[in-house]
Amino acid sequence: MKSLPWFRAYTEMVDDEKLRLLAFEDRWHFVALLCLKATGLLDKEQNAALLARKVALKMGLTLAELAEVMGRLEGAALACSV
Repeated sequence: MKSLPWFRAYTEMVDDEKLRLLAFEDRWHFVALLCLKATGLLDKEQNAALLARKVALKMGLTLAELAEVMGRLEGAALACSV
């Protein structure tokens, strides 16, 4: 059986006030970004436009939707560079 990579998350995430400021679906978007960060995707691509396209594709979003999500995450001080 293939070993699956993982990242560590704290059990207190459910009570984190920054996460609780987000709508439910944006909490999932944040977790998806953590997964993409753990895979190295957010660190590999140097071209910002191509990175945004890759992240949007992985998250099942359009570029416009990704921009909206990132704006909401930034509003809660949870954004990363995409």
